Amino acid sequence: MKPLTQENQGDSATGHSSQSILVGGYGRAGKSAVRLARQLGCNVIVFESNLAIDLPGDLSVIRDENELADLIVDVDKVIVSPGIEPTHGLFSDPSKVQSEMAFARERITSPIIAITGTNGKTTVSTLLAEMAERSGSSVRALGNIGTPLSEAVGSNLDLIVLEASSFQLAYTSNLAPIQAAILNFAPDHLDWHGSIEHYLASKMRIVEGMDDDAQVWISNFSPEVSGSLDAIGRSYRQILGEGGDIFENELIVLGRSIGPISDLKRQFNHDLTNFLFAGAIAASFGCDYDAIRSTCLEFEGLAHRMQYVGSFGGYQVFDDSKATTPDAVICDMESLQDVVLIAGGKNKGLDLSVLAILAPKLRGVVAIGESASDIEGAFVGHDLSVVRAFSMADAVEGAFGMAQMGDSIVLSPGCTSWDWYSSYVERGLDFQSSIKKSARLRGLI
Repeated sequence: MKPLTQENQGDSATGHSSQSILVGGYGRAGKSAVRLARQLGCNVIVFESNLAIDLPGDLSVIRDENELADLIVDVDKVIVSPGIEPTHGLFSDPSKVQSEMAFARERITSPIIAITGTNGKTTVSTLLAEMAERSGSSVRALGNIGTPLSEAVGSNLDLIVLEASSFQLAYTSNLAPIQAAILNFAPDHLDWHGSIEHYLASKMRIVEGMDDDAQVWISNFSPEVSGSLDAIGRSYRQILGEGGDIFENELIVLGRSIGPISDLKRQFNHDLTNFLFAGAIAASFGCDYDAIRSTCLEFEGLAHRMQYVGSFGGYQVFDDSKATTPDAVICDMESLQDVVLIAGGKNKGLDLSVLAILAPKLRGVVAIGESASDIEGAFVGHDLSVVRAFSMADAVEGAFGMAQMGDSIVLSPGCTSWDWYSSYVERGLDFQSSIKKSARLRGLI
């Protein structure tokens, strides 16, 4: 399936439509969907139950979920925002449900490279977009990275790098990317998906509509992904070996050296994997190797993703607030030793006991948030200190109290932030502020 063109896409961004569209949720994706639907001449109705969210006075709005059943019978399409659970009344007729991403895709003419996975999506998308831009391409990184795909309708880009979450993919079947990557797979969002099978099936929708010869890149260590692709007869390339390699001190992408690993500003194992994915996809797209090389060498990482906060009196501090699954924590701790770990928050229905595998690396654990008791339980029987804290400031104090000179203090929660904070960003900023305040009081800075 080729990208849609003005001739075959039906109603274009400047055309008209008599469709009646119900948009569920008026957050970032919902606003973009409303704007696009109105440009198309659709009759738009918005459902938003959060009374704190102001909506334009010229919009038709319903606030009561009880009104949805009759309304959904009459509308042509229901566009749902990511995160609204499938048990919601908006999903009463699944045949009408579509994501904002799918709605926009029908009207996008630019080629798309789509990225998904449990961890690393934003980093790889950022790297790939930078590599393409440095190679002279007009490119935007869209989707789960922060800007809805609808914002690119009507543009004429050389490339769209699309970060796709499982929420978005669950109700998207028409991406038809020219390349796709499934970076890894581990249990996540089971409170939303209901089962790991549904979560995996949602991820696999990224390959629907692709040409047979379009490349799909996967990890060498995700048997669930390779097995699912084998089952549907979809070919793929594994990133280690086929995409690149790590040979002694060299990072190799499609047979060419990117440079010494010691020259990279980010050298954790997961960083190297992210470089390989982004580099292999970029090289396959036709990006310049100098652009790939410079992007990797200059990349300092993204905020709250094993972000180096600093050295405070011999203690190394990292903010990994974005790690919201146990698998992410385990992956991010791989290159560290002698760690005081701050973990916990609002669980997503995941098994936190698997964190026990980290015990040999840890000096101690500070458990926080709603899942603090589960974090404590994960380390029962292991010879390390585990304490509970009831604020981030207390957690940081507890971590400094456990740490020895040369140790690392890492916030890597394995859970969402929604018990104490509005986002992982807010949580990470509070951690950094608390670290610096505590370090000053201790005379470490």
